[in-house]
Amino acid sequence: MRIAFSIINANRREGTSRAILEVAERLAVEHDVDLWARTIEDVDLSHINWIEVRGPRRPEVGDFASFKWLVDRNIERYDYDIIHSPGPNTSKADVYAIQTVHPVKMHQMALVNADQSASWARKISHKTYDNFVVSAERESYKYASPRGPRAFLPVSLGTKQELLETYPECQSPSARPQSLNSNVLDPRTPSDNPRRNQSHDNVVVVPNGADLHRFSPDNRTQHRSEVRRSHNLDEKDFVVLFSGGDWRRKGLDLLLEAFAKIDSNAIKLLVVGHDRAGAPVKQLSHKLGLTERVQFAGFRTDVHRYYAAGDVFVFPTAYEAFSLATIEAAAAGLPVLMPDVSGAEELVGSHKTGQIIPRDPDEIAKTIEEYAASPERVARQGAAARQLVEQEFSWDVITDKTLSVYNELIRQRAELLESSVAYNHAF
Repeated sequence: MRIAFSIINANRREGTSRAILEVAERLAVEHDVDLWARTIEDVDLSHINWIEVRGPRRPEVGDFASFKWLVDRNIERYDYDIIHSPGPNTSKADVYAIQTVHPVKMHQMALVNADQSASWARKISHKTYDNFVVSAERESYKYASPRGPRAFLPVSLGTKQELLETYPECQSPSARPQSLNSNVLDPRTPSDNPRRNQSHDNVVVVPNGADLHRFSPDNRTQHRSEVRRSHNLDEKDFVVLFSGGDWRRKGLDLLLEAFAKIDSNAIKLLVVGHDRAGAPVKQLSHKLGLTERVQFAGFRTDVHRYYAAGDVFVFPTAYEAFSLATIEAAAAGLPVLMPDVSGAEELVGSHKTGQIIPRDPDEIAKTIEEYAASPERVARQGAAARQLVEQEFSWDVITDKTLSVYNELIRQRAELLESSVAYNHAF
């Protein structure tokens, strides 16, 4: 099978890019894979062919628009079996991985005032970029292309619902209304199965995953003490881990306010990640008198070592599609505490792998103190979290699900071609 992936910047720092690369590298072992990208970083090219898409890097909207235009203009010349794009990086894709539905994300960002510290020039730039992305989504998120039916792969049930509500034209015309919270139909379901027409059968939830070897409870033996010492954390401390950028949207300010309400000096916060607009959040830490209890580790390429240093992962985010950080924390054997956003139902829900928490500093503080007082609960839920990721969220499992969607699309395309040939012969 010849497969093309289209992503502007291919790296492992950004969640969307990392998810695509994990799947692409696994598929490339047995299939011909081309990676259409402007830049690459930390990509295994032993089996992948990089097609460089040159163009302006600034402003952000120019970067996106020029990349999309160049890919749209050239990619169909290569006669791929499948063109796979994370979001609307090209209007020519057969498969769209839906990591976010942009109008929904824009609304949630406005609610938390995530842009408040940006300059007016940057706000205008963001607004222009946002409008262009929404326009590109409208153009791309339609059921059929000239090549045939498309598939849409939202990463969670919540994101699936957002997609269908925002862009209903992406679903199959034969799809009939049903609960969006029902079990997702496997794309391999036979076409004569009566359930098939009762499902949005071209909209298939394929979640994000985790590298089970890199993110593992076994890392604690090797890295836990070393990381703690380097950040002035005692072995007896109860360490809450937070990982990510875009701190205001992901609720780091709420987590700091929660820590100000916790009396115990033995409960510490370790923050991994960088936010270039995060100065006000860091200042809040000083203002609340948390300098000794909160450690900022900055952006880390060895983030797996930091999961080994934590006891529980707390992520009071306002909006996610399905956070990679939460899955990786679970893979590392940490209970996950997060609000009821997309992905929470699948990862936490009724699995006893953590707890759904409100975005309220008082409740967050109370929950952290309860976990700190119950090491048995932490160990039990951490083990359950690891087991769940092994069963449902390994990258090997995710790659198999993705390949099943590809095969189903190719089968449908062949059926349409056969029907068209038969029709032409008849007339």
